[in-house]
Amino acid sequence: MKSYSFNLAFATSALLLALSPSCSASSLAQNASVNPRSPLTCGNPDDSVFYYVMTSSSMPDNFYTALLPEVTNAVDNDGYAFGGVAARVFLTPELSTVPFYRAVNLPDADHLYTTSAAEVDIAVEGGYISEGISAYIYPSQICGSVPFYRIYNSAATEHFYTINETQRDSRLGSGGWADEGIAGYVLDIGPCAE
Repeated sequence: MKSYSFNLAFATSALLLALSPSCSASSLAQNASVNPRSPLTCGNPDDSVFYYVMTSSSMPDNFYTALLPEVTNAVDNDGYAFGGVAARVFLTPELSTVPFYRAVNLPDADHLYTTSAAEVDIAVEGGYISEGISAYIYPSQICGSVPFYRIYNSAATEHFYTINETQRDSRLGSGGWADEGIAGYVLDIGPCAE
């Protein structure tokens, strides 16, 4: 029953998001005109998918995925709460995108996301387990992409990622967090985030 209630709640939230006046076709088209796409260098934004975030209730961890079965498993079986949509990413390689790797440190339950295979290798040497490619994102700010900020709390062994600069700055101001720059560039969730 727990899985059913989550899936129903998730489906209802997704439907409300899709039907929201702020997410109308005209507002999405207006957002696209602000961030024009060059077909020679950019991935097709219609191929992008939501990148969901879940937060652990039992330990400091944020888990990001574009795969709904992983969302369901994290919420139903692993003690995570659904946190919403963090960004839009690509599940397969698109023009000008690079792999966005995921690694996990099981003792601390920290998920690390990076565009650097070398950083994953270093993390693996330090006890992380490589989980492969989580998504594909842009390595620089092109194609209407926005920064995906990365911060780290060494006391809690926790990484956090957001497209929201105010959210990043709030955490940095709360103590214990260090700015690790920009993990890469993703597509904004657009007017649906407002």
